[in-house]
Amino acid sequence: MEMRENICINTKIIAVSRPRSDDCGSLCEEILANEEKMKTHMNRSTKEPENSGNNTERSGCNRLATVWLGLLCIVLLVAIIFLTIEREQLQTSNTNLITERDQLKTSNNKLITERDQLQTSYTNLTIERDQLQTSYTNLITERDQLQTSYNTLTVERDQLQTSYTNLTIERDQLQTRYTNLITERDQLQTRYTKLTVERDQLQTSYTNLITERDQLQTRYTNLITERDQLQTRYTNLITERDQLQTRYTKLTVERDQLQTSYTNLLTERDQLQTSYNTLTRPVTDQLQQSDC
Repeated sequence: MEMRENICINTKIIAVSRPRSDDCGSLCEEILANEEKMKTHMNRSTKEPENSGNNTERSGCNRLATVWLGLLCIVLLVAIIFLTIEREQLQTSNTNLITERDQLKTSNNKLITERDQLQTSYTNLTIERDQLQTSYTNLITERDQLQTSYNTLTVERDQLQTSYTNLTIERDQLQTRYTNLITERDQLQTRYTKLTVERDQLQTSYTNLITERDQLQTRYTNLITERDQLQTRYTNLITERDQLQTRYTKLTVERDQLQTSYTNLLTERDQLQTSYNTLTRPVTDQLQQSDC
């Protein structure tokens, strides 16, 4: 009985104080030392006089029990070492998963920041587009007004041209009458002078209208050029907006993929934690039973 108590005490000391794989050699040395002590104790017991056959049977049972307990201790030691190594591997895997999770969180935050910046840029581009659209509408309105004014001036010019033609016809008629009616020459001369003055005035007015028409034509050409430039800038802005929208869509897809990977990693971590708890529970129960 004393030998069994010593074996149990030594086994508990080994299991509690040396659970790591690096101390395997020391554990083996202690087991061998315990076996030597048991052999010494058995040799001492064999040197005592044998009183009866019951002592011999008891000694054989003690030997069998000692061998059995020694093998059991070795098996338990190997199992504890294996479980300890596996626990360290699981701990390392858990640490790596936590690091990857933190990196994914950082990447997610960066993507959210970039998404907000793209949203702000998109809003600014929309505001600029609306402003350009308003300016474009105003230019169209001004162009229509100028076109109306131009048409009005053209009509007036045609009317003046008609009047001038009529005056020219009348002047020719007066010239014919001047040739035929020498008597009325003075009167016609006076009228002719008046018509000449009016003609000059009309000619001056016509010249001024031509100048104004040319100026309006120049302004109209400049407005057309500015309109084309604005149209080109508007087209470029639309193209840049479409490119930004495409990049934003790609970033959203990548963010969803990263979120899915992150969820899968969390699921695998929970599964590994469950497996770890399942593996460590029998060892804990065995240690509690051995303590009892």
